[in-house]
Amino acid sequence: MSFLIVQNGLLVPHVSSPTSPSRGIPNVSPISELKKIEEFQSVLNAEVNQQEGAPKSLRAVEVYHQSSKFHEEQRKRIYAKDIMTSPVMRILERAPAKDAAKMLERYVFRHLPVVNEQQFIVGMISDREIYFNREEKNKTCSDIMVHKIIVGVEQASIHEIAVMLLTEKINALPIINHKLELTGIITLSDILKFVIKSTPFLGNG
Repeated sequence: MSFLIVQNGLLVPHVSSPTSPSRGIPNVSPISELKKIEEFQSVLNAEVNQQEGAPKSLRAVEVYHQSSKFHEEQRKRIYAKDIMTSPVMRILERAPAKDAAKMLERYVFRHLPVVNEQQFIVGMISDREIYFNREEKNKTCSDIMVHKIIVGVEQASIHEIAVMLLTEKINALPIINHKLELTGIITLSDILKFVIKSTPFLGNG
């Protein structure tokens, strides 16, 4: 699965809404992609070898071109880990909320992941939470943070990330690794930067 929900320190799978344009986000993992490559290569070799009358050298060239095309398509896949901001700033849940406000102001960003003592993400604070709690002087980050958030895994594709941000109407997505450790964050700005830098976008001037 590419996305999880963090709620009260617990992780549960994120299930896409039936009305979501994505209609179910496919699983993506390096292991499954490797299996696809191996299966593709096996089928391709079998089909080419069945060609009657084709010289062996011609069959080898065809296999090479088809295999190169497939690997090139796989190489073009861009994952969360490729564009996320990392390392990512974070703050402990027991820290004063005013410290979070200072961090957001000092580093000029809008979203700050909140972690527990084990460095697992437990919530998120944005400039919105800071604004609505600006008169509260003694609250902690745990008091004002959003306790239910969506997180993505490093192997989630950029397409999956973009669909998630759009359908869930969120502006930032924390990214975790296979150990559930917070490793990065992706915002709408990161998606736009990726689009601007992409060759098709540049080519269309």
